[in-house]
Amino acid sequence: MTTFSCMIPSLSKDYHRTKTQYHRLFECLDISKIVFVGPPELEECIKSDYDTGIYGNHKIEYLNEREILPFEEIKLALSKQLTEKNKVGTSSTGWYYQQFLKMKFSDYCDGEYYLCWDADTIPLRHISMFSEDGKPYFDVKSECQSRYFSTIQNLFGFSKVIEKSFVSEHMIFKKDFMHDMIAEIESTPFEGKTFYEKIFSAAGSENIDLGFSEFETYGTWVAMRHTSAYKLRNWKSFRNTNFFIDISELSQEDVGWLSRDYDAATFEKYQATVPELTEFFRDPRYREKLSPQQFYQAVLESNIMGNYSNGAIESDGFIFPA
Repeated sequence: MTTFSCMIPSLSKDYHRTKTQYHRLFECLDISKIVFVGPPELEECIKSDYDTGIYGNHKIEYLNEREILPFEEIKLALSKQLTEKNKVGTSSTGWYYQQFLKMKFSDYCDGEYYLCWDADTIPLRHISMFSEDGKPYFDVKSECQSRYFSTIQNLFGFSKVIEKSFVSEHMIFKKDFMHDMIAEIESTPFEGKTFYEKIFSAAGSENIDLGFSEFETYGTWVAMRHTSAYKLRNWKSFRNTNFFIDISELSQEDVGWLSRDYDAATFEKYQATVPELTEFFRDPRYREKLSPQQFYQAVLESNIMGNYSNGAIESDGFIFPA
């Protein structure tokens, strides 16, 4: 068994929303500690909770995100790629920023590997991040964003290398590989000196709106530069869980049922819990007759969550993956 640090980028409000479930990470993952990375106000929240004993004997640390990467520098670098036609704003700056924090955490990792885990995702059963022969897993899903691969092609000359996607709710990074990938990015002839300036320049003004994925980029780079270093594994996560149950109300019984089909559950903060769906979700008759996957598919096809077609849900003008 290989233990490693678990790095979670988080804002204070996201931390408060999810903190009652973080004990499940220690129960289900072979992690030595959780390192929360966020703004200064997050530190006091974590310290206060740690002092109350909510985390027991588990090790929790905090790292100021601004010490890793200055937010304003990312914002300035991004602004240089904007045009009159491009409406990328501060929200996209934050979206890029948390990705770059995951990459730069390689300078602060105290082990050979580190795990990046989404703050809104909870593991449902024990998950080993390494195979029996000691190789880390790439947990892959079905997703394909052409903008990501346009930037990857510009940076390295690589096209898509696997049928599925390296993008999931987590990834385990090898520290030395990340250092090497960043160094290779910084050696490219694109404008700028830092890896994030080079990435923005490689994405270009036409592709800058959500034009990069740290997971897709690292997975593709490792597949080309270190072909046999990782193993692929299909990852099954229960998306849109917050429609059915608020994360603070998630019970051990809920976890036990969902874990029959799924590895993890994600609670998107922009999704409000629907009481009618909670009734369906907790109905013992459905749990007795249907597997979690069968239940979810039946709910999707009923269109109660919104118009469902082609693997996506359209609700109130928004389209999100099912």
